[in-house]
Amino acid sequence: MTESAWYIRLGAYPYAQPFLIDWQIADHGRDPFWSRFEEALERYLDSHDSTRPVAERYQALTEAMARFVQLRAEGDGHLATRMVLIRILFDLGERQRAGGEVAGLLQGMSWLTEPIPDDLQIHVNRPLIAPMPSFDQRPVKGDLGLWLQAALLETLECTKADSSYFHNDLQLFKLLLANPNHSLEMERRQRLLATRLGIALGSPEVPAADRDLCPERNGEVWSLLRAPT
Repeated sequence: MTESAWYIRLGAYPYAQPFLIDWQIADHGRDPFWSRFEEALERYLDSHDSTRPVAERYQALTEAMARFVQLRAEGDGHLATRMVLIRILFDLGERQRAGGEVAGLLQGMSWLTEPIPDDLQIHVNRPLIAPMPSFDQRPVKGDLGLWLQAALLETLECTKADSSYFHNDLQLFKLLLANPNHSLEMERRQRLLATRLGIALGSPEVPAADRDLCPERNGEVWSLLRAPT
Protein backbone atom coordinates (compact mmCIF):
# COMPACT_ATOMS: atom_id res chain seq x y z
CA MET A 1 0.00 0.00 0.00
CA THR A 2 1.43 3.39 -0.98
CA GLU A 3 1.40 6.34 1.38
CA SER A 4 -1.92 8.20 1.36
CA ALA A 5 -3.31 5.97 -1.38
CA TRP A 6 -6.81 6.67 -0.10
CA TYR A 7 -6.16 10.37 -0.79
CA ILE A 8 -5.61 9.65 -4.48
CA ARG A 9 -8.53 7.26 -4.74
CA LEU A 10 -11.01 9.52 -2.96
CA GLY A 11 -9.96 12.32 -5.30
CA ALA A 12 -12.16 10.67 -7.93
CA TYR A 13 -15.26 11.43 -5.85
CA PRO A 14 -16.63 14.99 -6.17
CA TYR A 15 -18.07 15.00 -2.64
CA ALA A 16 -14.61 14.35 -1.15
CA GLN A 17 -12.59 16.83 -3.19
CA PRO A 18 -13.23 19.97 -1.07
CA PHE A 19 -12.04 18.21 2.09
CA LEU A 20 -9.11 16.11 0.88
CA ILE A 21 -6.32 18.48 1.89
CA ASP A 22 -7.68 18.89 5.41
CA TRP A 23 -8.01 15.12 5.76
CA GLN A 24 -4.49 14.49 4.51
CA ILE A 25 -2.70 17.05 6.67
CA ALA A 26 -4.66 16.33 9.86
CA ASP A 27 -2.57 15.35 12.87
CA HIS A 28 -3.38 11.78 13.88
CA GLY A 29 -0.61 11.42 16.44
CA ARG A 30 -3.08 11.01 19.29
CA ASP A 31 -5.51 8.82 17.38
CA PRO A 32 -4.82 5.23 18.51
CA PHE A 33 -7.05 3.80 15.78
CA TRP A 34 -5.77 5.82 12.84
CA SER A 35 -3.36 3.36 11.22
CA ARG A 36 -5.88 0.53 11.36
CA PHE A 37 -8.63 2.84 10.13
CA GLU A 38 -6.45 3.72 7.12
CA GLU A 39 -5.82 0.07 6.33
CA ALA A 40 -9.52 -0.77 6.62
CA LEU A 41 -10.42 2.23 4.46
CA GLU A 42 -7.99 1.10 1.76
CA ARG A 43 -9.56 -2.34 1.83
CA TYR A 44 -13.01 -0.81 1.46
CA LEU A 45 -11.87 1.27 -1.50
CA ASP A 46 -10.57 -1.94 -3.11
CA SER A 47 -14.22 -2.97 -3.36
CA HIS A 48 -14.82 0.03 -5.63
CA ASP A 49 -12.00 -0.90 -8.03
CA SER A 50 -13.78 -1.77 -11.27
CA THR A 51 -10.62 -3.40 -12.66
CA ARG A 52 -10.86 -6.20 -10.10
CA PRO A 53 -13.03 -9.30 -10.53
CA VAL A 54 -16.37 -9.19 -8.74
CA ALA A 55 -15.33 -11.95 -6.33
CA GLU A 56 -12.26 -9.96 -5.26
CA ARG A 57 -14.33 -6.82 -4.77
CA TYR A 58 -16.84 -8.68 -2.62
CA GLN A 59 -14.05 -10.18 -0.56
CA ALA A 60 -12.57 -6.71 -0.05
CA LEU A 61 -15.97 -5.44 1.08
CA THR A 62 -16.50 -8.20 3.63
CA GLU A 63 -12.93 -7.90 4.93
CA ALA A 64 -13.37 -4.15 5.34
CA MET A 65 -16.62 -4.78 7.20
CA ALA A 66 -14.88 -7.13 9.64
CA ARG A 67 -12.08 -4.63 10.27
CA PHE A 68 -14.39 -1.70 10.92
CA VAL A 69 -16.64 -3.80 13.16
CA GLN A 70 -13.55 -4.73 15.18
CA LEU A 71 -12.54 -1.07 15.46
CA ARG A 72 -16.00 -0.18 16.75
CA ALA A 73 -15.87 -3.05 19.24
CA GLU A 74 -12.58 -1.69 20.58
CA GLY A 75 -14.06 1.76 21.15
CA ASP A 76 -13.51 3.62 17.89
CA GLY A 77 -16.62 5.79 17.76
CA HIS A 78 -15.27 8.31 15.26
CA LEU A 79 -17.80 9.71 12.80
CA ALA A 80 -15.73 8.44 9.87
CA THR A 81 -15.76 4.87 11.18
CA ARG A 82 -19.49 4.94 11.77
CA MET A 83 -20.21 6.39 8.33
CA VAL A 84 -18.14 3.86 6.44
CA LEU A 85 -19.91 1.08 8.34
CA ILE A 86 -23.24 2.53 7.24
CA ARG A 87 -22.04 2.53 3.64
CA ILE A 88 -20.74 -1.03 3.80
CA LEU A 89 -24.08 -2.22 5.17
CA PHE A 90 -25.80 -0.34 2.35
CA ASP A 91 -23.46 -1.91 -0.22
CA LEU A 92 -24.18 -5.36 1.19
CA GLY A 93 -27.92 -4.80 0.88
CA GLU A 94 -28.41 -4.61 4.66
CA ARG A 95 -30.51 -1.47 4.39
CA GLN A 96 -32.47 -1.86 7.62
CA ARG A 97 -29.25 -2.30 9.58
CA ALA A 98 -27.77 0.71 7.79
CA GLY A 99 -30.83 2.74 8.72
CA GLY A 100 -30.51 1.66 12.33
CA GLU A 101 -26.90 2.83 12.37
CA VAL A 102 -27.91 6.19 10.90
CA ALA A 103 -30.66 6.60 13.49
CA GLY A 104 -28.19 5.85 16.28
CA LEU A 105 -25.69 8.31 14.88
CA LEU A 106 -28.30 11.06 14.62
CA GLN A 107 -29.30 10.53 18.25
CA GLY A 108 -25.82 11.63 19.24
CA MET A 109 -25.70 14.41 16.62
CA SER A 110 -29.17 15.83 17.08
CA TRP A 111 -28.08 19.19 15.63
CA LEU A 112 -28.26 17.50 12.22
CA THR A 113 -32.03 17.16 12.65
CA GLU A 114 -32.47 20.93 12.96
CA PRO A 115 -31.74 23.81 10.56
CA ILE A 116 -27.96 24.30 10.59
CA PRO A 117 -26.80 27.79 11.67
CA ASP A 118 -24.89 29.71 9.01
CA ASP A 119 -21.95 30.27 11.36
CA LEU A 120 -21.53 26.61 12.35
CA GLN A 121 -18.12 25.28 11.28
CA ILE A 122 -17.59 21.51 11.14
CA HIS A 123 -14.16 19.91 10.79
CA VAL A 124 -13.52 16.17 10.58
CA ASN A 125 -9.94 14.90 10.76
CA ARG A 126 -10.52 11.56 9.04
CA PRO A 127 -11.71 10.91 5.48
CA LEU A 128 -15.43 10.34 5.16
CA ILE A 129 -17.22 7.85 2.94
CA ALA A 130 -20.62 8.86 1.56
CA PRO A 131 -23.26 6.75 3.34
CA MET A 132 -24.95 5.71 0.10
CA PRO A 133 -23.86 5.58 -3.57
CA SER A 134 -26.05 8.43 -4.83
CA PHE A 135 -23.80 10.90 -3.01
CA ASP A 136 -20.55 9.63 -4.58
CA GLN A 137 -20.70 11.78 -7.72
CA ARG A 138 -22.73 14.67 -6.35
CA PRO A 139 -20.63 17.82 -5.74
CA VAL A 140 -20.92 19.41 -2.31
CA LYS A 141 -22.94 22.60 -2.03
CA GLY A 142 -22.16 24.68 1.03
CA ASP A 143 -20.05 23.41 3.91
CA LEU A 144 -19.41 20.03 5.46
CA GLY A 145 -22.23 20.40 7.99
CA LEU A 146 -24.83 20.83 5.26
CA TRP A 147 -23.45 17.88 3.33
CA LEU A 148 -23.48 15.66 6.42
CA GLN A 149 -27.07 16.60 7.17
CA ALA A 150 -28.30 15.82 3.66
CA ALA A 151 -26.27 12.62 3.33
CA LEU A 152 -27.39 11.15 6.64
CA LEU A 153 -31.03 12.23 6.48
CA GLU A 154 -31.43 10.97 2.91
CA THR A 155 -29.85 7.68 3.88
CA LEU A 156 -32.26 7.41 6.81
CA GLU A 157 -35.19 8.16 4.51
CA CYS A 158 -34.10 5.56 1.95
CA THR A 159 -33.36 2.81 4.47
CA LYS A 160 -36.16 3.03 7.03
CA ALA A 161 -38.81 1.90 4.52
CA ASP A 162 -39.06 0.87 0.89
CA SER A 163 -41.29 3.86 0.24
CA SER A 164 -42.34 7.08 1.97
CA TYR A 165 -45.87 5.66 1.71
CA PHE A 166 -45.21 3.77 4.95
CA HIS A 167 -44.65 6.88 7.06
CA ASN A 168 -45.81 10.50 7.08
CA ASP A 169 -42.59 12.34 7.95
CA LEU A 170 -43.06 15.56 6.02
CA GLN A 171 -40.95 17.36 8.64
CA LEU A 172 -37.89 15.43 7.49
CA PHE A 173 -38.57 16.46 3.90
CA LYS A 174 -39.03 20.09 4.92
CA LEU A 175 -35.57 20.05 6.48
CA LEU A 176 -34.01 18.16 3.59
CA LEU A 177 -35.45 20.29 0.82
CA ALA A 178 -34.08 23.44 2.45
CA ASN A 179 -30.62 21.86 2.19
CA PRO A 180 -28.85 22.54 -1.15
CA ASN A 181 -27.40 19.00 -1.15
CA HIS A 182 -30.77 17.22 -1.35
CA SER A 183 -31.57 14.99 -4.31
CA LEU A 184 -34.31 15.10 -6.90
CA GLU A 185 -35.60 11.83 -5.45
CA MET A 186 -36.34 13.58 -2.16
CA GLU A 187 -38.39 16.23 -3.99
CA ARG A 188 -40.39 13.48 -5.64
CA ARG A 189 -40.93 11.58 -2.42
CA GLN A 190 -42.14 14.71 -0.66
CA ARG A 191 -44.47 15.60 -3.51
CA LEU A 192 -46.00 12.13 -3.70
CA LEU A 193 -46.44 11.93 0.07
CA ALA A 194 -48.06 15.37 0.23
CA THR A 195 -50.37 14.48 -2.66
CA ARG A 196 -51.45 11.29 -0.87
CA LEU A 197 -52.13 13.26 2.32
CA GLY A 198 -53.97 16.03 0.47
CA ILE A 199 -51.47 18.70 1.51
CA ALA A 200 -50.69 21.61 -0.81
CA LEU A 201 -47.01 22.37 -1.39
CA GLY A 202 -45.13 25.17 -3.08
CA SER A 203 -41.88 24.86 -5.00
CA PRO A 204 -38.71 23.70 -3.15
CA GLU A 205 -36.65 26.45 -1.52
CA VAL A 206 -33.50 25.36 -3.35
CA PRO A 207 -33.04 23.14 -6.44
CA ALA A 208 -31.89 19.55 -6.10
CA ALA A 209 -28.11 19.11 -6.13
CA ASP A 210 -28.31 16.31 -8.69
CA ARG A 211 -30.91 17.85 -11.00
CA ASP A 212 -28.38 18.11 -13.82
CA LEU A 213 -26.92 14.66 -13.12
CA CYS A 214 -30.15 12.65 -13.31
CA PRO A 215 -32.17 12.31 -16.51
CA GLU A 216 -35.74 13.46 -15.93
CA ARG A 217 -38.28 10.70 -16.45
CA ASN A 218 -41.96 11.49 -16.95
CA GLY A 219 -40.96 15.13 -17.00
CA GLU A 220 -44.41 16.52 -17.77
CA VAL A 221 -45.98 14.66 -14.85
CA TRP A 222 -43.34 15.81 -12.38
CA SER A 223 -43.61 19.38 -13.65
CA LEU A 224 -47.32 19.30 -12.86
CA LEU A 225 -46.71 17.83 -9.42
CA ARG A 226 -44.00 20.40 -8.67
CA ALA A 227 -46.17 23.32 -9.76
CA PRO A 228 -47.27 25.58 -6.87
CA THR A 229 -50.81 24.80 -5.73
